[in-house]
Amino acid sequence: MSRKLQKSEICQNCNLPLRPEDNYCPNCGQENNIRNLKVRYLIVEFFDGLYCFDTKIWNTIKASIIKPGRMTAEYLEGKRVRYVPPLKLYLFISFVFFLFLGKLSDNAIDSSNINGNILTNDDLGTMSLSINELLGNKKKYYSNDSTDVSTIEFDFRSKDSLLQVLANLQIAHDTVLNKLLLHEDIDTNTITRENLRKALALIPLTNAALDSIKPKYEVYNKVKFDTKEEYLAFKQKVPNFNNEQLDSVLTAYGENASWFNRQMLRKMAIYDFKSKDSIKLLTQAILKSISLTMFIMMPLTAILLLLIFYRKKYYYEHLIFSIHQHTIFFIIFSLILVIQIYISESFGQKLWGWSFLLCMIYLIISLKNNYKQSWGKTIAKFILMSIPYGIIALTLTLFAVVYGFLA
Repeated sequence: MSRKLQKSEICQNCNLPLRPEDNYCPNCGQENNIRNLKVRYLIVEFFDGLYCFDTKIWNTIKASIIKPGRMTAEYLEGKRVRYVPPLKLYLFISFVFFLFLGKLSDNAIDSSNINGNILTNDDLGTMSLSINELLGNKKKYYSNDSTDVSTIEFDFRSKDSLLQVLANLQIAHDTVLNKLLLHEDIDTNTITRENLRKALALIPLTNAALDSIKPKYEVYNKVKFDTKEEYLAFKQKVPNFNNEQLDSVLTAYGENASWFNRQMLRKMAIYDFKSKDSIKLLTQAILKSISLTMFIMMPLTAILLLLIFYRKKYYYEHLIFSIHQHTIFFIIFSLILVIQIYISESFGQKLWGWSFLLCMIYLIISLKNNYKQSWGKTIAKFILMSIPYGIIALTLTLFAVVYGFLA
């Protein structure tokens, strides 16, 4: 769309003297136009920029798919006008990827049975009970070697699940009972397993007995309350506590007054794991943290490439290759997320394993085309690079999950 320009003798951006025929500044490239901006101009400018970006991004993605690794080589050779700058492309694609990933996680949370299968629809309690409590505090069952199996505790969310677990434990395999015994530091031998079964059989599975069981409302570890009102009141106060107040709470309930416990207590009070909205907020915080760690992975990967493919001496060459590769990975993963969200969830889930295989094949071909070494050397160096890359990626991901929760 042609527009009549009101020209200036001096560039408004860099103060370079301009000639009457200069529509653009030869120094900085800004348009030589001092006409007052109008809404129409802003709209035209937006769509011009959008069309330019749209054309470049499709050219870049097409070149990346058709010529793995060669686009990086061309970019380093100076052929850059046709492509979107690497970092700009990565930020755009990663934004799309995490947008779809957040949508998938929200769908999973919405379709889950959170807020169901608990004592009542609005109850937040958990029954943490020992066998002795289930026996009504009237009987204690000791094994022949004086081992007290009545101290073993169970955690339940509903009375129905309590009945189901108790029934299953009476006929459970020895390995299941062994795990239960080991959790309570009780010897796993034939005598204790048999006496555990006998103790379970003595529990009166009647409605009257079950009605006498009261849930505990747990905020964090030993910090528990007998009533829901006390529990909710405490949760409202904790986020505003300073470190000294948090330490006093932890000490009062027998917990160590450490930084980790303070953060856990504060976050467990904020997030309600029986609330879908609360879990969504936590998921968003974790995804935000993971997106940052993935960004950090690119320069770290470039260091690995510099060490392994040392013939290319300049770090920025490896960094651009790393950015392009991680961008392609995000494109592949984004396509699978679209399939899983909007087409077929089951089919999309089956594609994830193939996607990682596709990423590995793509990376090997890209390494071959960009670094121009033999297939044997390329595959050997790919394997050599994959081990530290996997360790770094796993470590950063775990850190991101923990940081996303605690920060």
